[in-house]
Amino acid sequence: MELTENKKEKGIWKLPKNVRQIGEPGSSTRILIEDYAYTYLHQMAEQNLTCMKTAVLLGNAEDGRICIQAAVEADMGQDQKKWFTNEQWRDVFAEVQQWFSGLEVVGWFLSNPGFPVQLTEELRTLHEKHFPSDKHVLFLMDVMENDADFFIKSDVGLTAAPGYYIYYEKNDTMQAYMSEQRGGAGIEPEGILRDRAAAKFRSVMMEKKEQNSQKKMLTFLYTASTFLVLVILVIGVTMMNNYDRMTNMETAIHQISQTLDQESTEQNQDTLEQQATEENQEALANQEAAGIAAEELGDARSNEDATEAAGDDGEGTAEEAAGEDTEEDLTEDPENTSSGENATEPQSYEVRKGDTLLGICRNWYGDETKVGEICALNGLDDGDHIYAGQILLLP
Repeated sequence: MELTENKKEKGIWKLPKNVRQIGEPGSSTRILIEDYAYTYLHQMAEQNLTCMKTAVLLGNAEDGRICIQAAVEADMGQDQKKWFTNEQWRDVFAEVQQWFSGLEVVGWFLSNPGFPVQLTEELRTLHEKHFPSDKHVLFLMDVMENDADFFIKSDVGLTAAPGYYIYYEKNDTMQAYMSEQRGGAGIEPEGILRDRAAAKFRSVMMEKKEQNSQKKMLTFLYTASTFLVLVILVIGVTMMNNYDRMTNMETAIHQISQTLDQESTEQNQDTLEQQATEENQEALANQEAAGIAAEELGDARSNEDATEAAGDDGEGTAEEAAGEDTEEDLTEDPENTSSGENATEPQSYEVRKGDTLLGICRNWYGDETKVGEICALNGLDDGDHIYAGQILLLP
């Protein structure tokens, strides 16, 4: 965009097209400061943040406006009581005569880093003493807080202006002065000098576009983040519900497993008890059969003895004598009689916890020779397969 220079046509001053408004200037006296002059004051204030910086503002004032086109640094020290002496004014006017001979003094500038932009009584006194005109302004700046305000006389005295304008135009004189203050650094040949105002304007426009783009992106990110948070919450609630269901299912499976194990244990116990009962009944049946067989064998032997005794009297007499001797022996030795009965009729034994077939045989017979007979008598295929409560027949 082409810059519009400040022109006077037929005594009418026109506001430049390329301006930036700071605050709300209103309809009172308008304050305008050229961008190069504003930049110079800002850079001067940033050079040293530990001391105050002062400058004299140059331009023109008429038709309800104050236009600041340049600024000249005034080195007046840090003691405000010694500011604006005759010697200091001579130095300022020497700079004005050399660089800005066509401009007039329209005010002054003060930078006090770290202190708020407020009008003190000392500053009010200085301004009224050295800048008594209504067209003189005071420009205060704090670069540390990036704050700046103009003060202008009104009906109630020196007050802060509601706003001001920064305008852009070619200002070769101010640009050359700034370069000279920096020791000639940054000076470019005529024709190559860049239009700084246009570049800054484009930069401002690009910044606005970037800000709008960033706002749109932030809005999108905020919406996406909100949606993502909702999705995560839904997933979390679903997972909690599924976890509760899984916990209940696991508890139910565990209870069913315990019930099945208990039923299986009871069933196995019932089966073992039934087997023990059947084996005991079988053992008792075998015992009864063995007793009947022994009685029949005894009757048969008695009949044979009676028949032999009837056929041979002499022998019968001898046999009676022998029988009497035998009866006497049996009477005298009851243990032999008991042993004969035990040998004839099987005995029963209930297996206890921890018993083995070898141990039972040793306790009853003193050795292990009867193990085979016990297995045969009780129908055992494996001598180690006995259990507590089982009834065994002992020969």
